Amino acid sequence: MPGSSWRRSLQLAYFNHRLISRVNQSKQVNWLIIELGLRHVACEKINEELDRMLIGLNRLFKYKSVKQATLGYYRMLNIKKEEEVYHPTIHILVPTIKSYFQGRYYIKYGEWLSLWQKALDMDPENNLSVSVNVLNGKCNQQDITCKMEQGLIRLLNEPDRIQAESDGQLAARRLVGYSRLLNEEMDYLYPGIEYDLSKYDTNDVVANCAFDFMIQWHPGIKN
Repeated sequence: MPGSSWRRSLQLAYFNHRLISRVNQSKQVNWLIIELGLRHVACEKINEELDRMLIGLNRLFKYKSVKQATLGYYRMLNIKKEEEVYHPTIHILVPTIKSYFQGRYYIKYGEWLSLWQKALDMDPENNLSVSVNVLNGKCNQQDITCKMEQGLIRLLNEPDRIQAESDGQLAARRLVGYSRLLNEEMDYLYPGIEYDLSKYDTNDVVANCAFDFMIQWHPGIKN
C-alpha cells in the first residue's frame, strides 16, 4: 500500500469522527465496534482466507437479523504479520437502529460469533475471533480530545514517508469500505483532512470514543 500507514489511519479516524457526528446530529442511532478475524493463517493460505473473509462479511450483513438491526457500516481490513503467519481482522464501525437494545433486534455476542462462523462456512475451532464493543461515551473525553489535537499537529508537521507497495497479497482488495447509511452520508463531507480542531464536534462523546478505537487500526499489513 503506498503512503504511510499511520497517516492513513489518522486521516480515516478524523474523517469518520466527522461522519459519526453528522449522523448523530440528524438521526437517533446506536453505535457498535465489531472486529471479525482469523488467527494463525499460513502464508500460502492468506489470499484464500482474505477472499473468504470479505465475502463472508457481505454475507453476514445480509442475514435478516443483522440487516434489520443495522444501518450499514465502515470497515477496514487490517492484517498483522508475525514471521510467516498472518492474523487478519476486519474492523467495523456499525450504526444500529434506535431500538437495537430493546427486545428482538439485539444480537448477543454468541449470536455474532455463530453468524460469523456461518458466514465463513467454517468450524468454530478454525481460530475464529469476534469482538463486540458498544460505543456509549464512557471513555476519557479529555484525553481523547488531547489525542485529536496532537494527531492534527503530527499530520500537519510530520512529512509523509512513502512506503513500498505491499507484497502482492492485497493488490486487488479494497482495504476500507462504506455501506448504506454511512456511504450516503459521507458524500456530504469534505473528503480531505480538516486541520482545525474546531471543525470537529468534540462534544460528541460517541464520536470521540470511536476515534480512540480507530487510531489503533491500520489498513493493510502491519509487521
